[in-house]
Amino acid sequence: MTAVDVTIRPICLEDAEMLRQIYTHYILHSVATFHETPKTLEEYRRQIQELSAVYPFFAAEAEGQFLGFANAEPMRPQSGYRYTVELTIYLHPDAPRHAGIGRMLYEKLLAQLKTQGFVNAVACICSENEASLAFHRSFGFEEMAVFPRVSFKHGRWLDAVWMRKTIGSTETHPNEPIRADKLSKA
Repeated sequence: MTAVDVTIRPICLEDAEMLRQIYTHYILHSVATFHETPKTLEEYRRQIQELSAVYPFFAAEAEGQFLGFANAEPMRPQSGYRYTVELTIYLHPDAPRHAGIGRMLYEKLLAQLKTQGFVNAVACICSENEASLAFHRSFGFEEMAVFPRVSFKHGRWLDAVWMRKTIGSTETHPNEPIRADKLSKA
């Protein structure tokens, strides 16, 4: 399968089970996420509904096969952070590697975030996840901070690396970001 076979589309509620399966794999078998307990299907449905109303949330698929997802969400709940989003991306464990799927998801995600008026995108990555660190660097993300031994998972302490990419102007007072569900009307 090549990258040209892949379709990037908005996530929908029917995708909740695939999100659950993919993310549960990474919870149980990796340090790609610091979560330790799988979420319920209902939690994924609620996450899709709540996040996709405000932030971009995309699925990648090819020939009817769900390959992965990427989304943005609030970095922190305080209103002063409203111009900054935290990004998430996970590919199905059986998705073809080095086929450009993650790149396509992030290109679409970052383009929509910029259109919506967000200014910064951040990612929190385990220091052992070299592939994700390299992937983010390839998009121009820069390491901003390393928090040593802040997560304990699979019987060991892990470091968190925070990376940031500026996607809008920090020279002027920004307009309020446009909600994803209002984007086509703006």
